[in-house]
Amino acid sequence: MFLEYYNLIEQPFGVAPDPRFLFLNHTYREALASLWYAIQERRGFVMLVAQPGMGKTTLLFQVLQRLRNSAARTVFLFQTCCDSLDLIRYLLQDLGIVPASDLAAMHQQLNDALVCEARAGRQFVFVIDEAQNLSPSVLETVRLLSDFETSQGKLLQIILAGQPQLLSTLMRAEMVQLRQRISVTASLDPLGLDEVKQYIGHRLAVAGYRGASLFTPGAVRFIARESQGIPRNINNLCFGALSVGMALQRKEIDRRIIDEVAADQDLNLIKGRVTVPRFETSSRHCKVGLQPIALLSTRQSQSLLSRGWRNRLVRRAAFVASVLAIIAVGLVYGMVPDVGPRLLRVYRLVAVPTVPSLKAAQVASGRTSAPITQATAGLTPEAQDGMVIVARGDTLRQISLQHLGHYSPSVAREIQALNPRLVDPNHIESGQTLRLPFELKTPKPEVPDESPEQRIAAVRGG
Repeated sequence: MFLEYYNLIEQPFGVAPDPRFLFLNHTYREALASLWYAIQERRGFVMLVAQPGMGKTTLLFQVLQRLRNSAARTVFLFQTCCDSLDLIRYLLQDLGIVPASDLAAMHQQLNDALVCEARAGRQFVFVIDEAQNLSPSVLETVRLLSDFETSQGKLLQIILAGQPQLLSTLMRAEMVQLRQRISVTASLDPLGLDEVKQYIGHRLAVAGYRGASLFTPGAVRFIARESQGIPRNINNLCFGALSVGMALQRKEIDRRIIDEVAADQDLNLIKGRVTVPRFETSSRHCKVGLQPIALLSTRQSQSLLSRGWRNRLVRRAAFVASVLAIIAVGLVYGMVPDVGPRLLRVYRLVAVPTVPSLKAAQVASGRTSAPITQATAGLTPEAQDGMVIVARGDTLRQISLQHLGHYSPSVAREIQALNPRLVDPNHIESGQTLRLPFELKTPKPEVPDESPEQRIAAVRGG
């Protein structure tokens, strides 16, 4: 823990809805006052609406703390995935009453308990958190609870707190009666930049921090932007920043630390790292995976792309330089005249990405091997650099006879030189791409044209 490192008494950015850490800016102060005055004036229904992470529950706990100090009776419901029977049963159990077996009897039990509390001079406040999960039928049951009243006022005060989906439910036509009974509606807005700074300072002060500002202005601005002013997001970023700061032995949290924490908490980045490898590695070259790049931030994707292309260009440039140097030496000292074409073929094999198996369907169906022509239609096999796909059952001898016209140990060595992966010429696999030395192709013998007399004699059988 970083408490001792930063001289803190307790966790400043915890997840518990502790009312002591409630930051009362003008929005929260106004919402708290609206809820409190509506309860004191026995208005019946009150509603609090805010998006997730805004601190609704913390604000409700502040209201409940004030009510308990005034000797009011309170019930807090946070498990809202329930039906009407469960709702009434929960109320009775919290009051220490064993629920009856049917709904009508439970309503009578609740009415008697509410009258008892009123005679004792105590208010009864029923708080329903996460009310957006309640179905319309359960909300109608909640509305009927407001009918418990005397001539002096309501016996039950109800606070509905939920996310904006609650507003959508209440806007339905069948919810008009409940909607009319809600006398006060409060809401919470995201924090601005100055409020984010005050929020962080407030929570650190409550946790016992005494000293210079722990977060730099740049870090606060980045937190405000990344969190969108939502307190729960601010807590997560600050907790992670203090953890990283302690690991790095930093007494001050700057933007670089917040940037690192924000990247660690970005689910898109985590998904890209966990589910899909960043690079798809082949034996020839390294290609940047397209799916994780789409998930990464713009800055990171540009970095990965530039690094992948830079490495590939460096390899190719080095190889081209070596090829040119060898050719130059060969020209000066009269080496083998065809060294240039041979090295060029090797360069194409090493530096140029291998053409994929474009005829996988033909291979699967057992058709004979043939030069790849889908990407280079209309070109001769020599122009296609002698690339063929091995069909099922093919041997190197059959392929050589079919495409070169002859086969010999020297031909096998030439094929093996053009295909470094071909360790054993006697063992080739279907679907494998091979490059053939088409300069060794045996020309077909020319057949002289027959004379008319020869053709007539052949037809007559003479």
